[in-house]
Amino acid sequence: MLIAVDLSETATTAARWASEHFAPEAELVLLHVIDPPRRPRFADRDLPSDDAIEAMARQYAEGRMQALSTELGARVSRREIRIGKPYEQIAALATEIAADLVVIGPHGDRPRPSPFLGTTAERTARTSPVPVLVVTDPPAGAPSRILTPVEDVSITPRLLAWTKDLAEQFDAAVTLLHVWSAAAYSHVASMSFATTTTEAEARDEIQNELRESANYWLAELARTGINRDRVDCSVRYGHAGDIALETATFLAADLIVLGRRGSGLVAPMLLGSTVGTVMHGARCPVLIVTDTPE
Repeated sequence: MLIAVDLSETATTAARWASEHFAPEAELVLLHVIDPPRRPRFADRDLPSDDAIEAMARQYAEGRMQALSTELGARVSRREIRIGKPYEQIAALATEIAADLVVIGPHGDRPRPSPFLGTTAERTARTSPVPVLVVTDPPAGAPSRILTPVEDVSITPRLLAWTKDLAEQFDAAVTLLHVWSAAAYSHVASMSFATTTTEAEARDEIQNELRESANYWLAELARTGINRDRVDCSVRYGHAGDIALETATFLAADLIVLGRRGSGLVAPMLLGSTVGTVMHGARCPVLIVTDTPE
């Protein structure tokens, strides 16, 4: 497990929770990336050289990394301090060490609530070759309530497999959430009202469609071998990201598990989509499962 830290208290909290409660048996690799600031021309002569700034930053980082490593214990097998863009270095090291997971906290110098847009957390979630756990406001212990929004896309079987494994690892309850778009709901409603004789019958037909959709997703998760007793399913309509956040709040979810299709700086499933909305608004850790080989 690769834990990327910016040496802030939120990063330390994220590292501690992930190592103690999310993956208590994993080998840990710590990474801090020094991102040199741009030198303004008007003050260039008044600032230390780039080498001097880097040396000071590295010296400070080494002390903090040593302290964090000592706190996390013997499972820390490696510490890295690199220079460059944090999200690029995180992705590179994750590939080099064949990491199973990247762990990162929200931006350490911004008060909550704070948008992730443009920060290392979001850029990492967009580009990481492996799943990313963004540890925002972690619970006191391991997750006991998992929310997994699902849709009919290629990554869904992988997403359900992760959900099953996590539910069994943590002995957690799972809620699958499938959100119909407003257009889809309107279509079903219009067809129901057109083919029934009373408004009550039409509403019953809509509810049957919702139940059938929920049963479909329960059956899909059951294919993974999960115990059905620990799973529930909710089907709603609206904006998927907003509904996911509302549902997470209602359930007091400890973990949200999402799928990300594709990778890169313009991954269409992130900006302005369910993943982006949830990352911006979640008040619990969010695991973003990739569809790329690990």
